[in-house]
Amino acid sequence: MNCAERHGALLAYLDGELSSTERAELQAHLEGCAACHSALEAERRLSGALASLSAVEPPRDFEARFWARIARERDAPVGWRERLFSRRLALAFGGAAAAVVATVLALRGPTEPDVDLQIVANSEDYELLEDPDLDLIEVVDVLEELDGDKG
Repeated sequence: MNCAERHGALLAYLDGELSSTERAELQAHLEGCAACHSALEAERRLSGALASLSAVEPPRDFEARFWARIARERDAPVGWRERLFSRRLALAFGGAAAAVVATVLALRGPTEPDVDLQIVANSEDYELLEDPDLDLIEVVDVLEELDGDKG
């Protein structure tokens, strides 16, 4: 068992809910691990502080008022704002928008620069211009040759 797993057992240790074997293993670990021992002491202090708090008694009519409020909210008419800004409606619009964007992107397909296509008449010349091994001067030379072929 590692320290993270032992931290989960600290409250059970404090509450006396561990078996004798688990308790002995945790105690042996606590003797050699300062971090876990410090965490145990922090849990003890927190438990002590919470135990020292006085009990809070709700008003006598608390439960009746609670259930009356639940009934009022459940039976209240839903206005246009609540319908417009409901979570389901927002999810539906978000999903529809995502589907529209995905469809538009899928239908557009890959695009090539229109300017280059207007300059270059056939696809072989276009591929030559897209060659990563050509530097800028060579591209200009190719374009000039193509322009000379037209005239």
